[in-house]
Amino acid sequence: MSEAYANEAALVGAESNLYDRALDAAIALTVLSFLLGLLTLVKVVGLETAGGALADVFVWLTALGVGAVGIVAVANALGVVRVTSTRVRGIGVGLVVGLVVMAAIGTVLDVTLATLLGLVLLVEAGVVLGAGVASHQGVVDTEPSATPGLLAGGAFAIVGAIIGAALGGTFLSGLPFAFVGSALVGGLGLAAATILPREDLGSSLPVALLVGLLGLVVVTGTIDAGWTWSPGQTIDGDLTGGVVIPLFALLGSIVAGWGAAKARAGYGARGRQYGAFLTIYLNAILTVAVMVSIVAFVTMQGITYAVHGFSIGAVSALVLLTPALALALDWARTPAGTDDWHSGARQFLRVTPLAALGALVGLLGVVLVTGEAFEIPFTYTVWVNRSPEVLDTAVRVTPATTVGNLVLAVPGVFLVWFFLRRYGSLRGVGTVDDRVSTVERGVGLAAGLVALLVAVRVLPLPETVAVVPVWPLDALAGALALPFVWLAALATGGLVALALGSLLVGDGALAERAVERAQRVRVGLFGALVFLASALFLALAGGVNPSVGPANLVPVVAVLGAVVAVAVSSLTWLGRRAVADPDVTRICRKEGALAMAVAAGFVVVAALHVALRGVSFSMGPVTIDHGGTLSWPMAMEAYIPLGAEPGGIMPAVVGTVWLVVGAALFAVPLGVGAAVFLTEYAEQGRVTSVVEIATNALWSTPSIVFGLFGAAFLIPRLGGDESLMAGMLVLGFMLLPLVLITSREAIKSVPDQYRDASAALGVSQWETIKSVVVPASMPGVITGVILGVGRVAGETAPLILVLGSTLNATEAIDVLGGFQFTGTPPFVYNPTLLEASSALPTQVWAVIAAGVSGSPSMGWASALLLLMVVLSFYAVGIVARTYFRRKLDYE
Repeated sequence: MSEAYANEAALVGAESNLYDRALDAAIALTVLSFLLGLLTLVKVVGLETAGGALADVFVWLTALGVGAVGIVAVANALGVVRVTSTRVRGIGVGLVVGLVVMAAIGTVLDVTLATLLGLVLLVEAGVVLGAGVASHQGVVDTEPSATPGLLAGGAFAIVGAIIGAALGGTFLSGLPFAFVGSALVGGLGLAAATILPREDLGSSLPVALLVGLLGLVVVTGTIDAGWTWSPGQTIDGDLTGGVVIPLFALLGSIVAGWGAAKARAGYGARGRQYGAFLTIYLNAILTVAVMVSIVAFVTMQGITYAVHGFSIGAVSALVLLTPALALALDWARTPAGTDDWHSGARQFLRVTPLAALGALVGLLGVVLVTGEAFEIPFTYTVWVNRSPEVLDTAVRVTPATTVGNLVLAVPGVFLVWFFLRRYGSLRGVGTVDDRVSTVERGVGLAAGLVALLVAVRVLPLPETVAVVPVWPLDALAGALALPFVWLAALATGGLVALALGSLLVGDGALAERAVERAQRVRVGLFGALVFLASALFLALAGGVNPSVGPANLVPVVAVLGAVVAVAVSSLTWLGRRAVADPDVTRICRKEGALAMAVAAGFVVVAALHVALRGVSFSMGPVTIDHGGTLSWPMAMEAYIPLGAEPGGIMPAVVGTVWLVVGAALFAVPLGVGAAVFLTEYAEQGRVTSVVEIATNALWSTPSIVFGLFGAAFLIPRLGGDESLMAGMLVLGFMLLPLVLITSREAIKSVPDQYRDASAALGVSQWETIKSVVVPASMPGVITGVILGVGRVAGETAPLILVLGSTLNATEAIDVLGGFQFTGTPPFVYNPTLLEASSALPTQVWAVIAAGVSGSPSMGWASALLLLMVVLSFYAVGIVARTYFRRKLDYE
């Protein structure tokens, strides 16, 4: 048994195989009951759910489980993710089987979810007890110790004392010392059952007694969903079945998982390690849930108002999930460690995000296949004429197959960046063909010519440039637009055909052709994307829009190019699976990443065509439209002054984003520059010490002081009115000291050996700082920026003084559209920056201060959206920090 656990390859025998599979299923069942306990504790699913409603719940849960396990299984079968642990595979299969069996039991027996949880606890207790007995009788080969130990006995003694006291106080309340006596009996009984027997029985018997007792209490209805217990006058409050039963499920799952994990590893040292790790992981989930309780509280208070009317098509949701799927696949592909006892746990953690996303994909797949929308109905409250009014709404995932151009373009840009990072470079690989070099130079010249024609048509040039009149160039650009677009489209098709044909046609194996003709693949893919992007902008500038039948030319070519690029990536994947040479595999992987980046680029071109032209484009059942199917009134609409429907707070979201961006643009360059000077150039002495003290004091200054400074000093010099620029500068001054402090510490942490090595090579001090010190310190600098952004994004007091407290703005500020160019200094100005704007912190304050002017739920919803904006900035910062850390590791 222990050898099978350690090597995770061959099992001892048929009995051991059955034993292991049963325990894998039991562990999966404990994880499943733990998650169900969490869902019922937060009332996502009611304990009294039964019949058809319970069957519907398990249908969706089964879809989630199948999607989660299925996507990991497919990735493993394709070699994208390696899952070598038999425990992880067994637990995955056990999760799906457990969901199906629970759905069948709940339907056939017509029981409530509470009773079903009790039955699950009884099954867990029976399996753990059976495993212990089988080990004790020698049916399977295990290595139990003489006793589980005093630590396990003490833990069970505490649990037994608590349960004994609760049972004695409930059922023997009329007898003297019932509370203390029952606590002693329960504690000593479980302690003795744990410590006295051999480890296999000592780890299974108390688990079976405890978990079985919890399950029996629930199954018999002693404690049901409507159960209530009042402790008496000493405690003001009641315990209800809606809280106790989920707690029973959580406790029983943790204890049963510990017992099953020990048995799965054959007891002994490995069993204790495996059991401890599984218990820690389950407790970690619970700890994380407790740590995010504040976020969850804000979410629960404002979620109904924040997501009122939210609706999204299943295809749009799938498109939005693609970046997360790419990141999850990348995380899951990372090696899980050595083949020792903890590799399975690491593999489980690495495939968990992928499994969670797969669960969502499974749910969306059910929506598309059945054609029935998935919705969560609820109500929310608004205030009309100072009176609350309850409105019905729902969060819906519809089977609509229309995708908005923005929904398609944003994930597409991310995927282009994601795959280009893995591409690196193919220059110098394979045979350098003169014709390929000529094509590459031709692509550059054609792109430059198109850029010139677009500039002539679009830029507001004067009537003459030197002695050459501009109007003939303008007319020539307009006349050449249509033929150039057609030529660019044909060139795109020819270049992608070159890339695909280079892999399909020729002698040798597929991997050999991929290496030998890497330059053809590179030039073909890159050139095709450049030509089609040029065709898009030239067609827009020239006012032409050629079509192929009923469809526009550019998106048709973009879709065909994306399909060919995916085919190229698939061929490189097949090629590298057929060889064992690491160099060939690396080159094929680079070509595959390049092909996927180009495919995503073609998708972005199609989305841009729809966005710039304002026309839809259909490819089979999927349609790219200007509007799309994503509807989120709270975040995408402005306030509606009249009517019961409250509209949204999109202007406040836009204002908050611009405030943070402006503050970062002001503070980050100054802070990093000052840190470089003080650390690398300035003489370390009293002056730098005074600057450091002053910086720390500035960071500790109350935010209201910054607001007073802005109101008294900045506003009179910025037109005399509250403005977005004043808010940016005030938040920038608040962000500056933290950026300076963290940047100095990050630069100081760069080892002096880096500087000495660079100086030994004859590199100047500035080149050393620019190329060595600053890149090495960048993760620490970004960490400081993340912390500072998290603070300034939620500041309210200074913004009230310099930005105002506009409540429910009806129009978002347009910063980009406000830029104007003149022929006199300052040449560029933006009057929009000198106007007041709404922001989420002031929105929250205004709603609360206004009282009946808005629904209390609107304040919570605004706080929730503010939290989401801050977390989004955090996510951007964390991704940037991870990128620089990986870049340092690779270099």
